[in-house]
Amino acid sequence: MNVEQRIEAILEERVRPMLRSHGGEVRLDGYADGVVSVELLGACSGCPSADLSTRGMIEDILRAEVPEVTSVELTQAVDPELLAFARKLLGHETD
Repeated sequence: MNVEQRIEAILEERVRPMLRSHGGEVRLDGYADGVVSVELLGACSGCPSADLSTRGMIEDILRAEVPEVTSVELTQAVDPELLAFARKLLGHETD
């Protein structure tokens, strides 16, 4: 099984069930040089906290299970103002 197949298997077994329980989904867009690209779908799509929490959760799981993975990037775009507001609201940024 190649790296991308292992990533897909981990997403299916460990990540998707958690996201689906909240009405979300994840699609693997690709893997290159240690970086996994994913797109969040459903309720997770466009969510300003996705970059702060979901990406981190996916990255933690994949890095633990697939040593070749160094980071995870979201391929969806979140409005920068909405993301800044979410960071402030979640306590990840101060005035």
